[in-house]
Amino acid sequence: MKKKIIGTAILLGIAFASVLFAGGNNKQKAGGNTTAARMYTIEVGGSTSVTPLMELLADEYQKNNSGIKINISGTGSGDGIVNAGVLYEIGMSSRDLTPAEQGRGLIEETIAIDGIAVIVNNSNPVSNLTLDQIKGIFTGTITDWSQVTGGAKKGNIAVVSREEGSGTRVAFEELAGFVGQLVQGATESTSTGAIKAGISQNPDAIGYISLGSVDNSVKTPSVDGTAATNANVINGSYKIARPFIVLTGSSAGPQAKAFLDWILTPAGQAIVGTSWIKIK
Repeated sequence: MKKKIIGTAILLGIAFASVLFAGGNNKQKAGGNTTAARMYTIEVGGSTSVTPLMELLADEYQKNNSGIKINISGTGSGDGIVNAGVLYEIGMSSRDLTPAEQGRGLIEETIAIDGIAVIVNNSNPVSNLTLDQIKGIFTGTITDWSQVTGGAKKGNIAVVSREEGSGTRVAFEELAGFVGQLVQGATESTSTGAIKAGISQNPDAIGYISLGSVDNSVKTPSVDGTAATNANVINGSYKIARPFIVLTGSSAGPQAKAFLDWILTPAGQAIVGTSWIKIK
């Protein structure tokens, strides 16, 4: 009888401990859900040229705002404009809006200025191109490198452009003076990274990317004798430059607005100034 009572007590103790353990787990889970519920996610999407800057800004902002998560999708300026206030609280564009797009009632804010650099393979001897030569290359009236290098390099020019709808393409075509005249057969790429990778592997290729995305994998010829640098964009001597714009609709919450306000503070603009041109 005594053994039976002891055995029963042990079983009851195990059962009680199990209940307590389960309750503890439930509390832990509940706590986790509470934390998750407090996390606010800001969806940002659009220009792939603005994306590297936005990622830097988001990383720094999240360090000091633990309740905020910022998701960034590099999908192109056209998508950023169309889906600002729809899929994204914040849209990104690297071109000005058309009159029709402005009619959607979006709030625009320029957060940086960026130059557009013409890029070639590192092995290419060309060190300077005139704006007329650039226009000729991208429209197909200049087709061989010997025509712009004086014979220092020969070979068919492989033109690489961004896809239709890209803010960088729209801005580049407008600034270089050949809107809608891209040479037939040009390679159309969907991202800055893809253009850089392609040109770094093709000694005959030429393309264009955000100045803030230039690295030593490619070469940047001067344009009309002016180097593609932030300093020359600021002083106005380098003409191929455009704004980086963020867009919000009426549905943007206070968290998204607070993030955008921070971008224009000295702390946010200091990040802009690392590779781009500050607004403030």
